[in-house]
Amino acid sequence: MAKKKQEFECAACGARSVQWQGRCSRCGAWDQLIEAPAEDKRQRWVEEIGKPTKLAEVEINQEEDRWKTGVKEFDRVTGGGVVRGSFGLLGGAPGVGKSTLILQLLNRLAKLGKKTLYVSGEESLNQIKARADRLLVDQGDIVVMVESNLESIMKGLKDLKADFVVIDSIQTLYDPRLDASPGSITQVRETAQELLRYAKKNHVSLMLVGHVTKGGDLAGPRTLEHMVDYVLYLEGEAKEHLRILRSVKNRFGGISEVGIFRMTAQGLAEVANPGGMLLDKFTWGQSGASIFAASEGTRTFFLEVQVLAGDTQQAYPTRMANGMDKNRLLTLVAVLEKNLAMDLSRNDIYVNLAGGFKVTETGMDMAVMAALLSSHLLKALPEKSLFIGEVALNGQFREVPNLIERINEAERCGFKKIFYPERADLKNVNSGAGVVMQGIKTVSQLLELIQ
Repeated sequence: MAKKKQEFECAACGARSVQWQGRCSRCGAWDQLIEAPAEDKRQRWVEEIGKPTKLAEVEINQEEDRWKTGVKEFDRVTGGGVVRGSFGLLGGAPGVGKSTLILQLLNRLAKLGKKTLYVSGEESLNQIKARADRLLVDQGDIVVMVESNLESIMKGLKDLKADFVVIDSIQTLYDPRLDASPGSITQVRETAQELLRYAKKNHVSLMLVGHVTKGGDLAGPRTLEHMVDYVLYLEGEAKEHLRILRSVKNRFGGISEVGIFRMTAQGLAEVANPGGMLLDKFTWGQSGASIFAASEGTRTFFLEVQVLAGDTQQAYPTRMANGMDKNRLLTLVAVLEKNLAMDLSRNDIYVNLAGGFKVTETGMDMAVMAALLSSHLLKALPEKSLFIGEVALNGQFREVPNLIERINEAERCGFKKIFYPERADLKNVNSGAGVVMQGIKTVSQLLELIQ
């Protein structure tokens, strides 16, 4: 049998080549091609040869295979807790609270009698100890290992035989058998593959912590996200107290739920009822501000939409969006200009979602438009009012998912006037006394409301 030719791999982007060359043909990086690691097809985590099996014959003990950590917001996002033998990934911006969340998880799992191991390649023992003291966690059963050499880590894993392991972070690990530097495409992929084999073969729950890029995506090869069982993002602004734990992939449950935390001096505190957590800070009677009911999974919470529309002397006015897609803002401005014969080309427009939240759903369209018109006309919106609805390019408002649940929660939280798409079916709405339901068909009607 002919011997397989040696391939070369770019340490910057992971592209492979059958011969060495000074510059990568894909990303253009110089002197980044190294010998690609030989694939050992005999290495596998499956204990026995796979054979066709009827799903009805497969037995699963749910109570034994899943642990409730006691951090209810984390359990909600993961679908009920940590699954035995799972391989996960946690990402988030620097300083958002990933290490804090990890220590709190390890503390809760240790109290359940699980062996836990925290492997850090970024912080010293003193730094981890200081954080644990600040968080007031019970440190008796939490084992910490400061190491980035994969061979040493694997030896520690086999000696301790922990139930739950956290690697912080995957970008700091390196396999001495590879010629690439830590954090490169090759090192991240190969070290993660080795940890995956260990976790699956030994039924150990293992969570990787990953860095994120400036764009908010996880750094490293995209195959890393395909490799793991679940991917969690911890979101939030460094200067704000609220944190959102969001699942973008979960093989053991849905990805519709989010966990809400509040950063305190003693760590991340769970927010069990986020419905009106921002309403107390909202000041009614000011122009350029509206309230929107966001829906995440089975939860509804209210966000403050702030819009500033001011005159500009620039040839090209500024359009800035913080917390929403900028392209969506440009679309909303175009819809207003077209359907209301309104000229906004001489106005800078700034949009901000209070609390550091980020919303991608189009159900916020009506709230953004109402706040924009309010700022442009210098007229305040009705007190204790709520706006929910998606706008079409022709200026008509459309129904959004979970509209009834949002309206019912709004009535429970004390809103007195709710604006919604006129065509929406509200048969199951629990209309309370003193609550005015106002259906709006087009942006022209929205303008009449504010004028």
